[in-house]
Amino acid sequence: MKEVELDDWFFSLPAAWQMDITAIYINEDVATDADYEKFDRAVEEWWDDLDFNDKLEIYKSEEPSA
Repeated sequence: MKEVELDDWFFSLPAAWQMDITAIYINEDVATDADYEKFDRAVEEWWDDLDFNDKLEIYKSEEPSA
């Protein structure tokens, strides 16, 4: 699996799943567009700071078919 495929997988996950993986949280009941943008930036930065092997391990742990 290529890193770009891991990136595509992660960034297509629902926000709730991303929260479980990253421990970066947003209250979806009251979040504004600005809150979602801040959340997206934080999650993106968190993911981009990981190396390929870390991303692959997360993928394997989260995807039962992996």
